[in-house]
Amino acid sequence: RTVTIRKPACAPPRGGFVRTGARATASDFDQHVRTMRGECGRSRYAKRLREARRQAARDVLQRHVLIVGEPGTMKTDAMKLVHFGSSRRRDSMQMLDCGRMLKLREIGAGGTAKAALEALIDAETRVMDDIQEAFESHEQGGSLLLRDVDLLPESAQQVLNDALRGESLRPVSERIRVVMTSSCAVPLVAKDFDDISLTTVRIPPLRVRRADIEDEAHFFLRQMAVEQDNPRKFVVSGDGVRALQAHDWPGNEEELEVVLRRAVVQMNAQQSRERTLVESKDSPLVISREVLWPGSKLAYGGHRSGTGYRLNLFSILPWTQSLLRSSLWNGQFQSNFVVPVFVLLNLGLIYGPQSRDANVFLNVFWCWWWPGILITYPLVGRMWCAVCPFMSVGTLAQRIVTKLGFKLRRFPNEAFAQFGGWFLVVLFAGILMWEELWDLEDHARLSSSLLLLITAGAVIGSIFYEHRVWCRYLCPIGGMNGLFAKISATELRAEQGVCSAQCSSYGCYKGGPAVPPNGMETEGCPMGLHPAQLRDNHDCVLCGSCVQACPHGSVRFNLRPPGIDLWTTNQPSAHEVGLLFLLLGAAFCHRLPETAVHLGQFADEVVSSTAQTHSVTSTQFQMHAAAAVCALVYPGTLAFASHALSNTIHEKSADARACQPQAFVEEAYAYLPLCWLGLLAHFLDIGLGEAGKVLPVAARSFGFESIATSGFLPELVADEHVISFCQGTCILAGTAWSLVLLRYNAKRTWKEIAPQTLAIVLLGSQLWDLIVM
Repeated sequence: RTVTIRKPACAPPRGGFVRTGARATASDFDQHVRTMRGECGRSRYAKRLREARRQAARDVLQRHVLIVGEPGTMKTDAMKLVHFGSSRRRDSMQMLDCGRMLKLREIGAGGTAKAALEALIDAETRVMDDIQEAFESHEQGGSLLLRDVDLLPESAQQVLNDALRGESLRPVSERIRVVMTSSCAVPLVAKDFDDISLTTVRIPPLRVRRADIEDEAHFFLRQMAVEQDNPRKFVVSGDGVRALQAHDWPGNEEELEVVLRRAVVQMNAQQSRERTLVESKDSPLVISREVLWPGSKLAYGGHRSGTGYRLNLFSILPWTQSLLRSSLWNGQFQSNFVVPVFVLLNLGLIYGPQSRDANVFLNVFWCWWWPGILITYPLVGRMWCAVCPFMSVGTLAQRIVTKLGFKLRRFPNEAFAQFGGWFLVVLFAGILMWEELWDLEDHARLSSSLLLLITAGAVIGSIFYEHRVWCRYLCPIGGMNGLFAKISATELRAEQGVCSAQCSSYGCYKGGPAVPPNGMETEGCPMGLHPAQLRDNHDCVLCGSCVQACPHGSVRFNLRPPGIDLWTTNQPSAHEVGLLFLLLGAAFCHRLPETAVHLGQFADEVVSSTAQTHSVTSTQFQMHAAAAVCALVYPGTLAFASHALSNTIHEKSADARACQPQAFVEEAYAYLPLCWLGLLAHFLDIGLGEAGKVLPVAARSFGFESIATSGFLPELVADEHVISFCQGTCILAGTAWSLVLLRYNAKRTWKEIAPQTLAIVLLGSQLWDLIVM
């Protein structure tokens, strides 16, 4: 471990120690040296920081130093170590706290707005004078330490830049060396400087180097024991260390110190109450997770957004972990069962009867698969993609080209992330139009063409790029699955603290050989993801590759509140919102015949015209296509119009500046429950009305018409009233869920979001009229 408290073997500087413009005594110098600390930890980040700081201190050219780090990252200690580790440690030194200096200069600003402005301008002028005076009055060859230069106004930063450039022109022996700290980039201070004139040392935040948190905690606890003259040591228990490593630490080391100080105070009070001071002074006082975070109910121990209310199903249902780690789930099932069944399905669609009531394969595709996959979303999210036949064929093609010696390209993440989403939205829109105008639900060969088209995309993506580039970025079914996976009640995640502190193989992400004690050989995540960095369920397909690869048991299969992604860690995107409203429009598009009933006989003739009954150039077909387009864009247009109306009303209100409304892409996710349950209500017609006829349809598919009509084979068909009840329940639940989500995310009163509320209610009532009635 690093030496945690340092006192350089040196006398007070000959030129004196100056703090905030006033000369201090030697005792002040000793105080600053005693409170100085080194870098704790043995991670690669701590080693790099330690080496960078030492190189800056021992720099022969004595270049100026800029230390950049988030608030609370002990930048001031690093600044002092740079000075006291350099050859100038016995020379004069002056320290200016820029933030405190500016705040002191602003004291007294008050009264009218004009007076406050004048006081602010005067404060900036005096701060610039102080900086110039510091350079002019400081002895040659000394050091000037400037803390928080990012808090200086731009005018003062420009003055500092001019002074630094002036010092760079002097000989090294006469130059004033400036060491600065900043919480962010300060391009104005570093303007016209390069690595030859300015050394930059970057301090990584504590959340990046979680492996050092245990050492940091032990340092603070030893320091507190010395301060309190306590002969007994404080130590953190194993679950306490994991809790500390799970927290994100936005305040970095300063926040960690505060948490530990509170825990020490609580432990001391507990010891006093229980009167256990008679125990051996050699036994340490153990700080548990409950002491660090009293009353915390989070699964990971620490306070991290979006990780609360989780239950690890691997602990309750061990067979789920065994399944995900098995070779059956990771390859054998897909290659030995899924691919042959998919080939058989397409042969049946191509060469079998062409209507749904006579082709069992078409019945399974439309009456079983579509309602079934919609039902699975709240249970297992995007798990269908783990056994998807499209990607199973693509993976097989990828292995073949790899064995032939072809080198696969890496993910072009930025390009696909920027354009891939819109590609799948346009492709899905074309598929929906194809379904509606060519009546794919009742045409077997065209349904097979749709399946083979998506498979072709998966194969092309797999033979050119590594992993599942088609599945993650371009597949329309994958885009729909990822969108609806956000409402899932389960998730696959890893403990960030364990991954950062203990793992060095990253087999879950990039693959590799087996790592003891529990890691297995894998090819890495097929989606190119790290389970500890997932923010939502959009891209995780529950393939189990990370569960296999993890040697430390960090991966969890969590039970969670359904849809918690939507109000905690959701990452909105415009193309995903476009897909959401396209799918909601699909429910209206597929119900055009019910809509036409209200518009008369001509409208009914228009929406019943398909490519099988009319020419694509006929007026009826083109009007049908126009009606389908209007139905697809209707929900999105209504939602955007209600959002714009709400913003207009808000701008004219008295408290327009008090509460800014959300962007449309953030607000639009409130429609997701209505979209999902509206589509489910639509497919329940054939799901509950035709799926149970699969045995008679199978007999008819193979020419056994007499058996199919004999009544010998059972049919499980729900009564139409039961179907209507289930459909109505779905629409009511979807409308209510969307309204609650809208109110929660908007964080505004019902009156302020009245247009959006009316839009959701209107869409729900129209779906009720088209589907239930």
